[in-house]
Amino acid sequence: MIRRGYLDFPWGQVHYRTVPARPDLPLLLLLHQSPLSARNYDRLLPLLAPACRPVALDTPGYGGSEPPGRQWEVADYAQLVLAVADRFSAGRFHLFARATGTVFAVAAALAAPERVRTLVLHGMPVYTDAERADRLASFAPPFAPAADGSHLQWIWKRIQGEYPWIDAPLATHFAADYLATGGDFATAYRAIWRHDLRAAAAGGIKVPTMLVAGTRDRIFFMHERAAALLPQARQVVLEGATDFVAEQEPGRLAAPMLEFLASG
Repeated sequence: MIRRGYLDFPWGQVHYRTVPARPDLPLLLLLHQSPLSARNYDRLLPLLAPACRPVALDTPGYGGSEPPGRQWEVADYAQLVLAVADRFSAGRFHLFARATGTVFAVAAALAAPERVRTLVLHGMPVYTDAERADRLASFAPPFAPAADGSHLQWIWKRIQGEYPWIDAPLATHFAADYLATGGDFATAYRAIWRHDLRAAAAGGIKVPTMLVAGTRDRIFFMHERAAALLPQARQVVLEGATDFVAEQEPGRLAAPMLEFLASG
């Protein structure tokens, strides 16, 4: 059921994934975490289609989307979200995001609150100043192709190091996403580490918001920070869910999402 397409912008193309849905339904844009791709949502999209037109975007420089050609900041990614909604003729739309994508989604909602019907944030990374500085310094170095293929083993070990529970098929998908970035897989990471999310969202978000967290998520420890930053947000905690509940248990994520979308 997955359908793919491209949107043309002056700097390049954005690749997206969607499924057939009634054209009169509201648009839902989905943003993924870095350095992965919208492929994460292939099992989730069909479950959402009865209530909306779900469109999962590849962040520029990831998946099938071209890199923008210059260093983007969080505000640039946020403006892209609004521009994509324009291309789908959606004055107002729902917005879902995971991890890195949540920072872009919050920026879009702050920039144009009148356009975002609901905001669903799955695992929002709220860093301290010290954590942001540390990650900018050392967390995600680029990799270079090696003649002996050792860069492939480096990617594999990195994925297994971050997700010790991961199985081979899922890790293979992730490795393909790493390779699709061309070596520098941290462009979006660096944008969110340069961005002071706490300061940007300190005044609150004037959009109905839901925070989703899984207790086996690698950044579950940040959920309390996110809840403190957005105290008006509804909270949904999925016991035992990992970072990739959209792939592993899409029904568990779709159920609260569909209920929340109906409220907006």
